Amino acid sequence: MTKYTNVNFDIKNMELVDLLNYWKEIKEDQAVPLRKQFSPTAVPQCLKYIVVLDVGEQTPKFYIRLSGSAVNPAYEEPISGRYLEHILSEKDQEDILPQYEHSVQFRVPTFMTGTVEVAPYIKLGYERLVLPVTSDGNRVDKLIVGIKFEDIKQGLLDRPLNKT
Repeated sequence: MTKYTNVNFDIKNMELVDLLNYWKEIKEDQAVPLRKQFSPTAVPQCLKYIVVLDVGEQTPKFYIRLSGSAVNPAYEEPISGRYLEHILSEKDQEDILPQYEHSVQFRVPTFMTGTVEVAPYIKLGYERLVLPVTSDGNRVDKLIVGIKFEDIKQGLLDRPLNKT
């Protein structure tokens, strides 16, 4: 049973709604928008929730190119420059990776809510939107992910580790 959807999104976070609307706008009549069409300055309210991943052809497959200032604090260390598969527990991989794979394979946005273990014995609720993009107009080789964690304490956002 899938836990994500690609139709009738019930997104509560307005920044994720804005991100989805922007993706649809730049997509125009293409199946998937080009990565170069995505301009972060067009959605500044969304930036702190965005994670950009490179999609490889082998496992591990999802390389975290960069992550927003409201995403990194959820983890014990910065996640940029790491593979998604290496920061998720085995259980979370089983729940989460199929969403990413679906967006890549079917070239469609997907949405999911749930919880993820961000550190031993620490789980956070989230809303996550996965948006496929392409560099060459054919293969989905990048994902723009909007993720809004629940219950992140302001103190975590202010940790020096996460200030860059």
